[in-house]
Amino acid sequence: MRPATAAAGALVVAAAVMALLAFTTGGDGEPPAPTTSAAVDDRERDGLDVWAEQGCGSCHAFAAANAHGEIGPDLDADLDGVPAAYIKESIVAPDKVAAAGYPTGMMPGDFASRIAPDDLDRLVTFLRQNARR
Repeated sequence: MRPATAAAGALVVAAAVMALLAFTTGGDGEPPAPTTSAAVDDRERDGLDVWAEQGCGSCHAFAAANAHGEIGPDLDADLDGVPAAYIKESIVAPDKVAAAGYPTGMMPGDFASRIAPDDLDRLVTFLRQNARR
């Protein structure tokens, strides 16, 4: 390898490391301040976060999440006034009862194992509180 090529490669690596440090430390060389558990708990309690993490908006329309998916049911119309137990069952056992006009087998059937119970409750609460016609 030529010395100029090796030097250029070392500069590229150094620049990458500096960029990584800037992103992970806030740019001033100091590690980020630890978040308080209350701040983390507040974020974790948000059902919209669970919605986003699970990719619900890629299939479902839901105004409160600014989601416009067209593959699955429009949840504003289908969930307005629906009991929490029905919503929860629709998520964890989606083929048990299909929404009118939608075939079974479209929604992933593994949400019961993918979503932690507390997160599932947060998601259901978010859906119930925000569904509207």
